[in-house]
Amino acid sequence: MSQPWKAGLFGCFEDIPICLLGWCCGCYLFGQNAEQIDGSNKFAMCCGYACLSGCYLCCILHKPRREALRNAFNLEENPSDFLATCCCSGCAVCQEAIELKQRGIVPGSRIPVSSQPR
Repeated sequence: MSQPWKAGLFGCFEDIPICLLGWCCGCYLFGQNAEQIDGSNKFAMCCGYACLSGCYLCCILHKPRREALRNAFNLEENPSDFLATCCCSGCAVCQEAIELKQRGIVPGSRIPVSSQPR
């Protein structure tokens, strides 16, 4: 059974520092989230997101990381990852950052990976 997100898609005002970072430099917040989610290079993800957002294609980088975050914490897909990353990417980045923070994943660390039985 999937769990609900700790913050809604449009709940960025629940954490003002994250909201301001997402508003002022959303590409950096995305890079920070990507580093925490799957160990991606924060600055490469930031640059890629910034370049792709100029032509509304940032979902190419964003969607797989959102899916990885949802899978790691068994979160419900509401709304769909595609819609969230294509139509509301800034809000989705803030939602993901709030989720990571509220689950104790601080910048510079990663989501713990559970080992699979052999």
